[in-house]
Amino acid sequence: MDINQLKSEIEQLKDEKYFLLKLINHDIRSPFNRVFALLHLFELESEGATEQQKEYIDSMYFSILSGLEMIQNLRDMREIDAGRIQVDAHEFDLINTIYKAIRSYSKQIELKKLNLITELPPDAIMTDTDEYLLQRVLENVLSNAVKFSKNGKDIIVSLQQKNKDILIEIQDMGEGIKQNEEHLLFEKFKKASSVATGGEGSLGLGLYNARFFIEKLNGEITLNRNGKPGTSFIIRLPQK
Repeated sequence: MDINQLKSEIEQLKDEKYFLLKLINHDIRSPFNRVFALLHLFELESEGATEQQKEYIDSMYFSILSGLEMIQNLRDMREIDAGRIQVDAHEFDLINTIYKAIRSYSKQIELKKLNLITELPPDAIMTDTDEYLLQRVLENVLSNAVKFSKNGKDIIVSLQQKNKDILIEIQDMGEGIKQNEEHLLFEKFKKASSVATGGEGSLGLGLYNARFFIEKLNGEITLNRNGKPGTSFIIRLPQK
């Protein structure tokens, strides 16, 4: 087999992998969405449910939302591996985008009775970058905070402007990251030993995808060792 034929077969395998993941993403997401809708209807009509039955409903929510999140992360990885991530920059209000990301996890926050604290400026903070990619960064870091927080704990989302940069910090009060496992945080399919407190699943892709996206936006994401309990991530983004 000559080198050109080998290259051709490698490219064909890449294409097959891309379209297989695309098929999985579409076909598996649909039944998850249907079950989620049915579960919501069931919850609305379950006023007389026992505490144990309510716990079962909560567990089903966690399973469905965890599955949908894993599918979304597979989709993002598929686009990254295929080299199809393009930056579509436009001006938008960063505060509004942060609240969009928070709303994406409102159900999980409600189920765990977490206290989400926002320390954000009262006025709009305008920035000029790709809103979708930035929102996915925020969602993945927030997901990590929710996943490893015990019921009733605080999650703090704060923002400050420093020189020409925007710094967004997401702090949880969970178990924290062991120092000897820090190198695993942003690696594909790598997971630390910490266990999700609600039994949520993980593929080890969320922070990998988040780092890729923020670097496409000329920013960075770092673990902040600030001596506080739990885990803190700093997302740095150029304002322009």
